[in-house]
Amino acid sequence: MPVYQYEGQHYDLPEGLTKEQAIAKIEAHLGKTTAATPAPSAPSGFIQGLTDPLYGAAQAVGKVLEQVPESVTIMGRPVAASARAFGEKVVPQREQQYQAQREAAGETGIDLGRVAGNVLNPANLVAGVRAAPVVAGAIQGALTPVTEGGDYGVTKLEQTAAGAVGGKLGEVAAKAVGSALNPLVSKAEQTMRELGVTPTAGQALGGAYRKAEDFAQNLPLIGEAVRNAREKVLFDFNKSVINKALNKVGDQLPANVIGRDAVAYAAEQVSNKYDDVLSKMQFNLDFKTTSDILGALNKANLPSEMQKQEAINVLNKVALSRFDKPTLSGAEYKAIESDLRKEAQAYLSSTTKAEKDIGAALQDVLQVFKQELASQNPKMTSQLRRIDSAYGDLAVMERAAANGGAVNGVFTPKNYQTAVRQADITRNKKAYARGVARGQDVAEAAMEVMGKDAASTLEGRLALSGIGGGATALAASPFIAATYTDAGRKAMDALLRSRPDLVRQLGGQIQQAAPTVGGLFGAPSLTEINR
Repeated sequence: MPVYQYEGQHYDLPEGLTKEQAIAKIEAHLGKTTAATPAPSAPSGFIQGLTDPLYGAAQAVGKVLEQVPESVTIMGRPVAASARAFGEKVVPQREQQYQAQREAAGETGIDLGRVAGNVLNPANLVAGVRAAPVVAGAIQGALTPVTEGGDYGVTKLEQTAAGAVGGKLGEVAAKAVGSALNPLVSKAEQTMRELGVTPTAGQALGGAYRKAEDFAQNLPLIGEAVRNAREKVLFDFNKSVINKALNKVGDQLPANVIGRDAVAYAAEQVSNKYDDVLSKMQFNLDFKTTSDILGALNKANLPSEMQKQEAINVLNKVALSRFDKPTLSGAEYKAIESDLRKEAQAYLSSTTKAEKDIGAALQDVLQVFKQELASQNPKMTSQLRRIDSAYGDLAVMERAAANGGAVNGVFTPKNYQTAVRQADITRNKKAYARGVARGQDVAEAAMEVMGKDAASTLEGRLALSGIGGGATALAASPFIAATYTDAGRKAMDALLRSRPDLVRQLGGQIQQAAPTVGGLFGAPSLTEINR
């Protein structure tokens, strides 16, 4: 048994012990406590990252020097050998030593210090600021040392490609962060909000979120809450469209009126306002007015004399024949306008082009009557224009409330869009084709934000699973249901769309700087994640 000496004394100990183990046993026998060895400090990740591109560049140069023919110079052989040793031994050993030191210090996970060092290396910094994210990332990837075995050329190509991808991903990530801090509201959503409609969270976020919300209407517990919230948005949409017309005549819907009752209320109020204004007006059929009316028929360019004569006959029947005196009261004028509008709409609804042309000509004549009424009663012109505009809006919503799918007169975005097209009286629906038909901006915005009918679909089911799964949704159903109450919906909307000005400004700056941020951080971050 080996004998060990410790502080002048000899001790018999088992074989095979190292010096340190022997001392530890002796001190334990003597009741002494060995001072704990202090944990090693972690190496500087920042310095490692800062110098990484230098080693990567030197390694690349070394690979080039390896190709120097020995015959070129007497130093050819030593140069090639040194280059090979640097690339195959020095660089990998440096990495192994660094990782061993990190492990000994208890450091694991992403090395943020190393990422920071990589970013601030002059070569990477210049590339990130001056070049496009993909190019900057590729440069950073090319300067990353190869620390493991394998084909250097293949690995370097992989690093360069990964760097390019990382640069682009960094740009995308930066834009996403900026967008979260400064959420952009689409033109469609802005139109709806200006109208007074606050969409649900799924409608506001759109895409997969709206599809998931579509399907969530059929889920237990939360389905009823989602349906109620969606119905409230639909009601708000209907009321806002009707109130947009009523506001033009200084009125609005009572609080609890919706559907057919709301449309009927609006029609009555607009008609009453029109009657009130007409009672203060007169219409005079003088030579100028007659010339303008007949001129409108001539400008219509009806292709045949038969069409022209038919249009004149209609005009005589519903309008000119009623002028048994030169001046008519407002009420008498209203009857002419109403009958002329009906005749024009009837012809425009025909399936034959010839009759459609006659309808368009009568519509032109109707516009002349309106213009003459305004010009002859200048004090009432502004009121008359507002009422006329309200009438136009009313005509669209009446069609929407009558379209199939409108339950009890509550019209969907699709109902309203169809009505907008139907009410377009321009030839060949040119106004609708150009996107300028009456109410088209609102209809298309509602279609984009709310969807056609908000019906559940297989897409919704799949979207829900992609966001978190049906099980997750059910587990969180009490919370989700709460977000679809009136108070919850307002709070969620504020969370999604409301940000302090300082935060919005920061988000906007990040979005603007996204290419630079991506170019600087994308490749080093991806490299560290994959390390």
